[in-house]
Amino acid sequence: MSSAIYSDDYRLSQRGRFLVKTNNNMKIIDKHPIAITVMSLGIILSVLFLAISFISQIGVLMAGAPSGLSATVATTSRPVVTTTAGTLFATSTMCAARIISTASSSVMLTFSDYAGQTPTGSFGHFQATSTNVVYDSGQYGCGLVKVWSFATQQVTVTETQ
Repeated sequence: MSSAIYSDDYRLSQRGRFLVKTNNNMKIIDKHPIAITVMSLGIILSVLFLAISFISQIGVLMAGAPSGLSATVATTSRPVVTTTAGTLFATSTMCAARIISTASSSVMLTFSDYAGQTPTGSFGHFQATSTNVVYDSGQYGCGLVKVWSFATQQVTVTETQ
């Protein structure tokens, strides 16, 4: 190791560290402890920020009307569903429940777009003819809902908050 200054007690290396000689033992003292402290603090704050961001999203993912309190209607529509799969609900950031009412035919539903899932006559969640089903977001989430019907019909869909 080359050094810039030689003396019996101190040497300054070219890497910005002091070598201090005490009782025939060499100790390395870093010249830049503030820079290391600032970088460490930055890393800790970044990890803390990411953790808080993740935790704050859990409430959105597991929403639902609190027990005993009512939810309000956010949207209601009457789309026509067919034997071709289509989107019934888009992803929502805040929903308490989704209500689907079928009329003259049964439907198949998927509750996420994970791995491109699309309902068919043999794949999906079955909902019988002439039924009203409440899909609580605590169990089914507020993600994309796709529908496939055994026959063309008009259904009623409601999203609550």
